[in-house]
Amino acid sequence: MRDILYPFRRLHGFIHDKQERYKKRNVYKKLFRKNPKTVFLVLTPEHGNLGDHAIALAEKELLLKNHIDYIEITDRQVNEMRRKNELNILDGFPILINGGGNIGTLWPNVEMAMRDIIEQNPKSSIALLPNTAYFEKTDQGTEEFNKTINIYKCHKQLHLYLREKISYSLFKNVCQNVKLIPDMVLSLNRCNNNVQRHGCLLCLRGDREKTLTEKDSQFIKEEVSSLFNDVYITDMVVSHNIVKDEREEELEKKFDQFRSAELVVTDRLHGMIFATITGTPCVVVDSKSPKLRGCYEWIKNLDYIRFADNPMLIIEEYKKIPCGEHKCDNSHLLPYYEELKNDIIQLTSKGKT
Repeated sequence: MRDILYPFRRLHGFIHDKQERYKKRNVYKKLFRKNPKTVFLVLTPEHGNLGDHAIALAEKELLLKNHIDYIEITDRQVNEMRRKNELNILDGFPILINGGGNIGTLWPNVEMAMRDIIEQNPKSSIALLPNTAYFEKTDQGTEEFNKTINIYKCHKQLHLYLREKISYSLFKNVCQNVKLIPDMVLSLNRCNNNVQRHGCLLCLRGDREKTLTEKDSQFIKEEVSSLFNDVYITDMVVSHNIVKDEREEELEKKFDQFRSAELVVTDRLHGMIFATITGTPCVVVDSKSPKLRGCYEWIKNLDYIRFADNPMLIIEEYKKIPCGEHKCDNSHLLPYYEELKNDIIQLTSKGKT
C-alpha cells in the first residue's frame, strides 16, 4: 500500500532539521557577541589516546592563558554533525582543528573529517594546529595527497601548522599560510622533582605505526632488565574512552607514572614528550612516521632525552645521560607558541558572521 503521508513526513523532518541548525547557529552568534575573541576547537578526542588528549589540554591552556574563549566540539560530536549534514553551521566562525599526527593515510577517518570541515566552511578562518603528515609511497598515497592539497588550496583562509620539517616540506611550496610550530604538548611543563624515581618505564607501540618487531621488543626488554631490577610496561593508549571532563585527571595519572621512572624507553612520540615535560631521562627508538625523529629536533638540546637509531644502541645512549635531576627547559620553543597565539587572535577578527 502506498504511504501517502511519506512526502509530508519528509518535509516535516527537513523543516525540523533546518530549525535545529538555525537555533544552534543563533546560540553560537550570541556567544561570539558576548566575546568576539571566541573560536571553535574541533576534533578533540574522546577516545583513549592520551597523547591526543595532552594536545587538546595544551591547546586549551594556550587559549585560556590568552583570554580566548573557545567552544569545544569533540571528534564524536563532529562525526554526529557530519552524519546530520550540520558541519556548515560553523561557516563564518573561526575554527581550530585539533593537532596530532592525522594528516594523510595513517588515520584515514580523521583525514576525511578534517577535509569535510575545511570544505564545508569556506567562509571560516581555519587553523589546522601543529600536525604531522604521512602519505604512503604508493599510487593511492599520491592520489590522497593530491586530494588533500586541492582541498587546502581551495580554502583561502586556511592556516596550516606542521610540527616537523618533513611534513612542512610537503606543503610549504603548494599551500599558502604554512608554518613550522612544535607539537603543542611541548608548551607544557609538568616537572616535579619531589617525586621518588624507581625503575624503568617501557612504552612501546602496538598499533599500525609500530615498526619494531617482536624480536626487537623482546631485545629491548632484556636490555633494560640488565640495567634495572624493576621494569614497568605502559602505553599511551588506555582501554576506555575518555570524555573531555575526565581529560586532566587521566593525564595527571600518566604524568605521575612518568615522573616516577628513572628511565623511559619508548618509540611513541608522546612517550618522548611526556618524558620531556616531566624531566624524565628517556631513550627514544625510531618508528614509522617522520614525526618522532622530526619532533626530537625541537628538544635535542636536552641532555636527558637521547635518540637511538636502533634497539642495540639503547644502553649506549642511556649512558650518555648525565646523573642527577633534570628540568624541562622549553624556553627556546615559547616564541613559536607566541606566534601561534598571535595568529589565532588575528583569526578571531576575520570572517565572523
